[in-house]
Amino acid sequence: MGSQIVDPMGADGKVVTTNPLAVIRADASRVIGGGHIMRCLTLADGMSARGWRTAFAVAPGTPEAAAALPRSQHEFRILEDPTPETLAASWPEGAELLVVDHYDLDACWERANRPWARRILAIDDLANRPHDADILLDQTFGRAAEEYRGLVGPDCRIFTGSTHALLRPVFAAAQPAALARRVLLPAEPRVLVAMGMSDPDDATGLVLDGIAASGLPLRVDVVLGSGAPHVERVRARTTSMPQPARLLCDVTDMAGLMVEADLAVGAGGTTSWERCCLGLPGLVIVTANNQERIAHELDAAGAIQMLGRHPSVPASAVAEALSVLVHDDQARIAMSRAATALCDGLGCERLLEDLERSLR
Repeated sequence: MGSQIVDPMGADGKVVTTNPLAVIRADASRVIGGGHIMRCLTLADGMSARGWRTAFAVAPGTPEAAAALPRSQHEFRILEDPTPETLAASWPEGAELLVVDHYDLDACWERANRPWARRILAIDDLANRPHDADILLDQTFGRAAEEYRGLVGPDCRIFTGSTHALLRPVFAAAQPAALARRVLLPAEPRVLVAMGMSDPDDATGLVLDGIAASGLPLRVDVVLGSGAPHVERVRARTTSMPQPARLLCDVTDMAGLMVEADLAVGAGGTTSWERCCLGLPGLVIVTANNQERIAHELDAAGAIQMLGRHPSVPASAVAEALSVLVHDDQARIAMSRAATALCDGLGCERLLEDLERSLR
């Protein structure tokens, strides 16, 4: 889509078509991980494909914690103090849309950006603070729009639930191939371990200990960010596993890995929706407060098995639960079907279509 502006330097008042600007305020770090940046990159990719100009406003350390951002084609600016004033100074032409995906920002901060941002989209999954937004997205399965009614204005359009999960188009495209693998396990099933991009408390190490103790004939793929604090420890652990294991850093094709995988052990963050879309059965260990509700809801729906919260989950629990899944075809197939029913991978397209209708 395009918007029209009047060239202030043109004596004839010539109308020039330009791409609308979306500024995205999100961060990544070893502490908070890279989930906010990753889902915003999905949104930014979709917007770029529709003719938007996209730019990220991030705090220092974000590019190092989320390597996908500097690898992307999107503009990003590292701001020492990303206040509304510095954002307005960085993009003085104003933005058609400001996207805010940050747990530390609320209605007060969003409202201060109104002079230069025409519309505001807030992305949240906590429902614990007010927002001054035109659109609010919470992709948590089971979240009801009513939970935000007292937190947003009466005209804010609210999108909730995993049907609005921000997944790249490759996941929906890969779904048929993924589901075709979910019936019978090969002789050496492949298990995907993804405990978060930064995994600051080394939940990955616990999972690997459980896999090793299980004695199962598994092939192990471990996904981690290259900037994760325990990456070298994990690398060393993969070389000493009784099962063949490999460490994959800064993965760019998570959909491909999930299609090849037969089982997963993961955290309860944004990759939950990727696993659901591809019907990948698995175990979840909660590693952060914001994952608690997601994991409980998915467990209740039969889409995962929640083992508890790190570090209280023993390696023996991982070994036992994996053994049950490997040997129970019906339980595994039921989990895969339940997961697929929750997310079709088209949430980003739904959001973008509504967004463009609202801006016409």
